[in-house]
Amino acid sequence: MRGKTNKYSFVFDLDNTLVETDRANNLSYMAAIKDVLKYDVTMSDKNRFTRNNLYGVYPDLSKEQFNEIVTAKNAFFSTYMSETNLNINLVKVLRALHNSGCETILSTYCHRERALSICSYYGITSLFTEMLFREDSNGGTKYDALKRRGYDLGSLILFENEADSAAEAETQGVNRKNIICVKF
Repeated sequence: MRGKTNKYSFVFDLDNTLVETDRANNLSYMAAIKDVLKYDVTMSDKNRFTRNNLYGVYPDLSKEQFNEIVTAKNAFFSTYMSETNLNINLVKVLRALHNSGCETILSTYCHRERALSICSYYGITSLFTEMLFREDSNGGTKYDALKRRGYDLGSLILFENEADSAAEAETQGVNRKNIICVKF
Protein backbone atom coordinates (compact mmCIF):
# COMPACT_ATOMS: atom_id res chain seq x y z
CA MET A 1 0.00 0.00 0.00
CA ARG A 2 1.38 3.42 -0.94
CA GLY A 3 2.18 5.86 1.81
CA LYS A 4 2.42 3.01 4.35
CA THR A 5 6.09 3.30 5.40
CA ASN A 6 5.83 6.58 7.33
CA LYS A 7 6.22 8.33 4.01
CA TYR A 8 3.49 10.83 3.47
CA SER A 9 1.83 11.58 0.16
CA PHE A 10 0.81 15.20 -0.36
CA VAL A 11 -2.61 15.72 -1.94
CA PHE A 12 -3.72 19.04 -3.40
CA ASP A 13 -7.23 20.11 -4.33
CA LEU A 14 -7.46 22.41 -7.36
CA ASP A 15 -10.48 24.74 -7.37
CA ASN A 16 -10.04 27.55 -4.87
CA THR A 17 -7.12 25.76 -3.22
CA LEU A 18 -4.31 25.86 -5.78
CA VAL A 19 -6.15 28.17 -8.16
CA GLU A 20 -8.96 30.58 -7.39
CA THR A 21 -11.53 29.81 -10.11
CA ASP A 22 -14.92 31.13 -8.96
CA ARG A 23 -14.88 34.29 -11.08
CA ALA A 24 -13.88 32.46 -14.28
CA ASN A 25 -16.43 29.74 -13.53
CA ASN A 26 -19.26 32.21 -13.00
CA LEU A 27 -18.34 34.29 -16.06
CA SER A 28 -18.36 31.05 -18.09
CA TYR A 29 -21.84 30.17 -16.83
CA MET A 30 -23.11 33.69 -17.56
CA ALA A 31 -21.81 33.45 -21.13
CA ALA A 32 -23.24 29.95 -21.56
CA ILE A 33 -26.68 30.92 -20.26
CA LYS A 34 -26.72 33.93 -22.57
CA ASP A 35 -25.62 31.75 -25.49
CA VAL A 36 -28.19 28.99 -24.90
CA LEU A 37 -31.15 30.73 -23.23
CA LYS A 38 -30.54 34.26 -24.55
CA TYR A 39 -30.79 35.64 -20.98
CA ASP A 40 -28.40 38.22 -19.59
CA VAL A 41 -27.59 37.19 -16.04
CA THR A 42 -25.22 38.42 -13.39
CA MET A 43 -23.61 36.34 -10.67
CA SER A 44 -21.78 37.31 -7.55
CA ASP A 45 -18.15 36.28 -7.27
CA LYS A 46 -18.87 35.40 -3.64
CA ASN A 47 -20.75 32.21 -4.54
CA ARG A 48 -19.68 29.56 -7.01
CA PHE A 49 -22.42 28.73 -9.52
CA THR A 50 -22.48 25.04 -10.45
CA ARG A 51 -24.47 22.78 -12.72
CA ASN A 52 -26.42 21.78 -9.59
CA ASN A 53 -27.75 25.36 -9.44
CA LEU A 54 -29.13 25.34 -12.99
CA TYR A 55 -32.47 23.66 -12.27
CA GLY A 56 -32.92 25.72 -9.10
CA VAL A 57 -32.56 28.95 -11.05
CA TYR A 58 -34.21 27.66 -14.24
CA PRO A 59 -36.76 25.02 -13.15
CA ASP A 60 -38.26 24.71 -16.65
CA LEU A 61 -34.92 23.91 -18.24
CA SER A 62 -35.03 20.92 -20.57
CA LYS A 63 -32.38 18.21 -20.33
CA GLU A 64 -31.12 19.31 -23.75
CA GLN A 65 -30.78 22.94 -22.62
CA PHE A 66 -29.05 21.79 -19.42
CA ASN A 67 -26.50 19.80 -21.45
CA GLU A 68 -26.02 22.69 -23.90
CA ILE A 69 -25.32 25.11 -21.04
CA VAL A 70 -22.82 22.76 -19.39
CA THR A 71 -21.06 22.14 -22.72
CA ALA A 72 -20.98 25.87 -23.51
CA LYS A 73 -19.73 26.69 -20.01
CA ASN A 74 -16.84 24.27 -20.44
CA ALA A 75 -16.01 25.79 -23.83
CA PHE A 76 -16.13 29.35 -22.46
CA PHE A 77 -13.93 28.59 -19.45
CA SER A 78 -10.66 28.92 -21.37
CA THR A 79 -11.79 32.40 -22.48
CA TYR A 80 -11.85 33.45 -18.82
CA MET A 81 -8.68 31.69 -17.66
CA SER A 82 -7.08 35.10 -17.06
CA GLU A 83 -9.76 35.67 -14.40
CA THR A 84 -8.27 32.88 -12.27
CA ASN A 85 -5.57 33.44 -9.66
CA LEU A 86 -2.74 31.12 -8.73
CA ASN A 87 -2.12 30.50 -5.04
CA ILE A 88 1.56 31.39 -5.32
CA ASN A 89 2.45 30.45 -1.74
CA LEU A 90 0.84 27.03 -1.99
CA VAL A 91 2.56 26.41 -5.34
CA LYS A 92 5.88 27.19 -3.62
CA VAL A 93 5.06 24.43 -1.12
CA LEU A 94 4.02 22.07 -3.94
CA ARG A 95 7.24 22.80 -5.87
CA ALA A 96 9.43 22.31 -2.79
CA LEU A 97 7.76 18.99 -2.00
CA HIS A 98 8.03 17.82 -5.61
CA ASN A 99 11.68 18.90 -5.87
CA SER A 100 12.42 17.02 -2.62
CA GLY A 101 11.15 13.80 -4.19
CA CYS A 102 7.87 13.69 -2.30
CA GLU A 103 4.79 12.16 -3.86
CA THR A 104 2.52 15.04 -4.88
CA ILE A 105 -1.00 14.28 -6.06
CA LEU A 106 -3.66 16.45 -7.62
CA SER A 107 -7.02 15.10 -6.46
CA THR A 108 -9.99 17.12 -7.62
CA TYR A 109 -13.67 16.89 -8.43
CA CYS A 110 -12.86 19.07 -11.43
CA HIS A 111 -13.28 17.38 -14.81
CA ARG A 112 -10.05 16.19 -16.45
CA GLU A 113 -10.07 18.57 -19.41
CA ARG A 114 -10.64 21.71 -17.33
CA ALA A 115 -8.17 20.66 -14.63
CA LEU A 116 -5.46 19.95 -17.18
CA SER A 117 -6.08 23.26 -18.93
CA ILE A 118 -5.76 25.15 -15.62
CA CYS A 119 -2.59 23.29 -14.64
CA SER A 120 -1.13 23.84 -18.10
CA TYR A 121 -2.00 27.55 -18.03
CA TYR A 122 0.00 27.96 -14.81
CA GLY A 123 2.75 25.50 -15.74
CA ILE A 124 2.22 23.26 -12.71
CA THR A 125 1.29 19.97 -14.41
CA SER A 126 4.79 18.54 -14.05
CA LEU A 127 4.77 19.13 -10.29
CA PHE A 128 2.37 16.22 -9.75
CA THR A 129 3.41 12.60 -9.60
CA GLU A 130 -0.23 11.61 -10.08
CA MET A 131 -3.41 13.41 -11.08
CA LEU A 132 -6.94 12.25 -10.23
CA PHE A 133 -10.06 13.90 -11.64
CA ARG A 134 -13.84 13.66 -11.29
CA GLU A 135 -13.85 10.92 -13.92
CA ASP A 136 -11.57 8.79 -11.73
CA SER A 137 -14.03 8.76 -8.82
CA ASN A 138 -16.51 6.58 -10.76
CA GLY A 139 -19.47 8.17 -8.99
CA GLY A 140 -17.81 7.82 -5.58
CA THR A 141 -15.51 10.21 -3.79
CA LYS A 142 -12.06 11.31 -4.80
CA TYR A 143 -10.88 9.34 -1.76
CA ASP A 144 -12.30 6.15 -3.28
CA ALA A 145 -10.07 6.83 -6.30
CA LEU A 146 -7.06 7.25 -4.03
CA LYS A 147 -7.86 3.99 -2.22
CA ARG A 148 -8.24 2.14 -5.53
CA ARG A 149 -4.77 3.32 -6.46
CA GLY A 150 -3.39 1.87 -3.24
CA TYR A 151 -2.99 4.97 -1.09
CA ASP A 152 -3.29 4.69 2.68
CA LEU A 153 -5.59 7.61 3.49
CA GLY A 154 -4.08 7.81 6.97
CA SER A 155 -0.73 8.69 5.36
CA LEU A 156 -1.99 11.60 3.29
CA ILE A 157 -1.38 15.27 3.94
CA LEU A 158 -4.31 17.08 2.31
CA PHE A 159 -4.44 20.71 1.19
CA GLU A 160 -8.11 21.72 0.93
CA ASN A 161 -10.05 24.99 1.03
CA GLU A 162 -13.59 23.97 1.99
CA ALA A 163 -14.76 22.88 5.43
CA ASP A 164 -17.25 20.44 3.86
CA SER A 165 -14.51 18.86 1.76
CA ALA A 166 -12.22 18.61 4.77
CA ALA A 167 -15.02 16.92 6.72
CA GLU A 168 -15.58 14.50 3.81
CA ALA A 169 -11.87 13.67 3.81
CA GLU A 170 -11.95 12.95 7.52
CA THR A 171 -14.97 10.64 7.22
CA GLN A 172 -13.16 8.80 4.42
CA GLY A 173 -10.10 8.13 6.61
CA VAL A 174 -7.78 11.12 6.27
CA ASN A 175 -6.43 12.08 9.71
CA ARG A 176 -7.85 15.40 10.83
CA LYS A 177 -4.39 16.61 11.87
CA ASN A 178 -3.21 15.98 8.29
CA ILE A 179 -5.79 18.29 6.67
CA ILE A 180 -4.41 21.73 5.99
CA CYS A 181 -7.14 24.30 5.37
CA VAL A 182 -6.03 26.74 2.68
CA LYS A 183 -7.32 30.27 2.30
CA PHE A 184 -6.54 32.73 -0.46
